[in-house]
Amino acid sequence: MKNRYLKGAHLSERKVRELIKLFSEDLTATQIANITGISRITVNAYFKLIRTHIAKFCEERNPFHFTNGTVTYHASENGTVASNGTVSKKSFYGIFKNDETIHTDKIANIDAEWMYDWLKGKTEGDRDIIEKYRLHVYNGIADFNSIRLYRINESVPGVTRGKSHVDEIDMFWGLLKSRLIKFRGLNSGTLYLHVKETEFRYNYRENDLFELLMEILHKRPLHYSKAVR
Repeated sequence: MKNRYLKGAHLSERKVRELIKLFSEDLTATQIANITGISRITVNAYFKLIRTHIAKFCEERNPFHFTNGTVTYHASENGTVASNGTVSKKSFYGIFKNDETIHTDKIANIDAEWMYDWLKGKTEGDRDIIEKYRLHVYNGIADFNSIRLYRINESVPGVTRGKSHVDEIDMFWGLLKSRLIKFRGLNSGTLYLHVKETEFRYNYRENDLFELLMEILHKRPLHYSKAVR
């Protein structure tokens, strides 16, 4: 069946557009399956492709992820390693605002024990580590092991930690936490894609998300993400 959105698709273009329309309205896979008659397994397979596209779209607009024209893209969640050899189940995520846009970064492979000591103010931290992981860039760091947002005081970037006034970082974190509740928690394999989807929905909340997704998919059809694991 010819389908401009996905080569080799078993769904018609009309069905794919309907699925994307309902996805843009933030319905769950079960709800969409009930409405469209498409199996939940198929809906989830499309969800993964759409979310991977969204993640790439967000990464390409992250001012810190362009290096010589290439994009740093993390499709999996590997956890963070502590100095005692233990592994946190989920990575930390840095959150920052650039101009009027919120961006998120997965902070992978950082020593979890050091990170917790630094976030809680038990150590001033190693300047080389702070700069290596760009911790001074972030307005907040999300810990998905304890579902907690640590604020970073902009007055002394990367060093002083503490509470701040309610701002867009807090509003974004509130939206992200609400998605955790909606999806009854996020497993380590899909966390990255959900974080990026929340970033996308927050930054383009004033836009018609369906039309924006259609524009993205016209430029880069879904089959471009099929090789991503």
